[in-house]
Amino acid sequence: EIYTLSLHDALPIFDYGQYCTACIIIAGHISLLSMIMSTLHIDDIKAIAQRAHDSATYRERLFVTMLGDDRNEAVHAAWALTHLPKTDNNHIAAHRETLTALATTTPDTSLRRITLTLLERLNWTVDDIEDVPRYYVDLLDFSMEHMMMPDEPYGVRSLCMKLAYRLSLPYPELLEEVRQSLLLIEPTELGTGVRHTRNKILKSL
Repeated sequence: EIYTLSLHDALPIFDYGQYCTACIIIAGHISLLSMIMSTLHIDDIKAIAQRAHDSATYRERLFVTMLGDDRNEAVHAAWALTHLPKTDNNHIAAHRETLTALATTTPDTSLRRITLTLLERLNWTVDDIEDVPRYYVDLLDFSMEHMMMPDEPYGVRSLCMKLAYRLSLPYPELLEEVRQSLLLIEPTELGTGVRHTRNKILKSL
């Protein structure tokens, strides 16, 4: 089935300020992002995030799009979600299990990094250390494994280090495992940012 959408029809999706072409990305399954992605800029992403902040319906559309088959739409929807204010963390947390599944299974490194960014900004306090959700364990295992992978981008490794540390906080034996694993990573082989993350975590252990 072929969908068409004129610019005149698309613009009313947004009801704020100055319209930007890239901001017409979502209307159910109707999307022009794949055709205009070359014009997508940070201001466009911030505008999309503002619309998502203002509208729960639009925010949910971003989450749906992030899980879709179109790689470009998924990455840009996820990118916009990272620009939601901290006060919207509860909305992101409601998708914690889905975000974890996406982060730990997607073959796309950009989508993995952005999804991990969303997860890293959340509160991971554990009420009962004997009864944590399966996705908590899955994310911890993934983070412990991928922070050690030299073929992972530095951004992904840095996020995995942070998540491995935070998810292990309730468990002293796991914190020790994090420490030992980080010590095995040769700092001279790391980029500046991920090396700083490694050293900062080690200092706190």
